[in-house]
Amino acid sequence: MKTVEYATMAEREQTYWWHLGRLQIISSYMSKVVKDKSIRKIVNVGCGTGGTVDMLESFGVVDNVDISDEAIRFMKNRGYTRLTKVDSTKLPFKSKSYDIVGAFDVLEHIDDHDRALGEWARILKDDGAIVLTVPAYQWLWTDHDVSLHHKRRYTIKSRCDVATQAGLTCESKSYAIVFSLPLVVGFRFLNKALGRKGDSEASYVPLPKWVNALFTNLLYVEAKIHRVMALPFGTSIIVILRKSTM
Repeated sequence: MKTVEYATMAEREQTYWWHLGRLQIISSYMSKVVKDKSIRKIVNVGCGTGGTVDMLESFGVVDNVDISDEAIRFMKNRGYTRLTKVDSTKLPFKSKSYDIVGAFDVLEHIDDHDRALGEWARILKDDGAIVLTVPAYQWLWTDHDVSLHHKRRYTIKSRCDVATQAGLTCESKSYAIVFSLPLVVGFRFLNKALGRKGDSEASYVPLPKWVNALFTNLLYVEAKIHRVMALPFGTSIIVILRKSTM
């Protein structure tokens, strides 16, 4: 991700609908993994500027890793101390030492996603889980993805196929951020009709406060739906990958 985008993310993830709503959806899936009050050991892979850390800490002790100096700097400025600057495909942790790996919009940035998943599976205890999100549908690819340094987008099938190769089982899977799909498709169609390439920067569309609040509340409702059922489409994918007991 471009350096300037870290500052933007650090500012917006506290208030912007996409971040706030996604956080609730992730929390819903974490609740499926953590069903009692015992403390879990969690690795937050690709922690970025820290938007998911407080939520994850409600489920256990969290170690945060990122390869970016900028990300680590923002995390330190926010007062977080359990930080490691490292390539997420070469984690410095013992095998079978963690209960959960969280990777939220990380895998699409990694060239060798098979290797990454294999490494995350390595540090998981038997019956441990990876909770991850990735962007959906390669046909939604634009210059916006290029700005974010994405390598690919996924379908649920392609996501689970990669997981299977790493010895993981797709225990729970769903598309997410459902209401935004027709908006994104319409925006892409309009850009194409007008001969525009699309948004080449990872910018945030300015919204009136009431619209931002509406979108946030829509995702809060969606997060509750995720607790009981999977959704058939959306601009994102969320899955729980389970490591088999050996």
